[in-house]
Amino acid sequence: MCGCYELKARIRALNRRFPQLHLDHGEQPRSGELQPNDPVLMITAGNPGFVGSLAGWGLVGSFLDQPPRSPLLTLPGEGLASKPFYSKILKRNRCLIPATAFHEWQTLAGAKQKMRISEANGELLIFAGIFDHHPLAGTTCAILTTAANATIGGIHPRMPVILDRDECSFWLSDHADFPEADFAAMLDTPSPHALTMEAIIAAEPSPQLSLAFA
Repeated sequence: MCGCYELKARIRALNRRFPQLHLDHGEQPRSGELQPNDPVLMITAGNPGFVGSLAGWGLVGSFLDQPPRSPLLTLPGEGLASKPFYSKILKRNRCLIPATAFHEWQTLAGAKQKMRISEANGELLIFAGIFDHHPLAGTTCAILTTAANATIGGIHPRMPVILDRDECSFWLSDHADFPEADFAAMLDTPSPHALTMEAIIAAEPSPQLSLAFA
């Protein structure tokens, strides 16, 4: 996925998807297109229900002395459970990241076209994410990716890990020992989500504005 995704969902829709969602004061999700380093909504397990909070998009591991110039927006899910440092984050700090769409670029007739990718039925997309707390960068997160399904594969080899309801429960469960085999099997299964793509057409500048700045 490219470095932006979209969340245009009202609190009512989020509450329908996540019963008993608790959002702290001032942590309502910003509506619109989200860019690197933006504060984004992440959802973790609560007691009861779910807890929503804001995290900077771009993971800064607590093991780093200084935040990097370009924090990790995404991480391949494959092999993550065996990587030093990041495996510890995977096993203890998992989150869900809701979206209404994500974006990718498609090359058409030699030109790049930005595409909006969403659920065909208009439902929320729920990405698998991980997060960490850094003394300087605060709480940050990244979206996990996997091999693209048939819909996305024509324009990009990777896509976010999109979870269904059962997978969301698995992802947020407090496992005594993280089930690496189940996680690997989830990644190996092509995403069954019915996704649709549409081109984002930039608005033509107003003739009045063109005259004003000619």
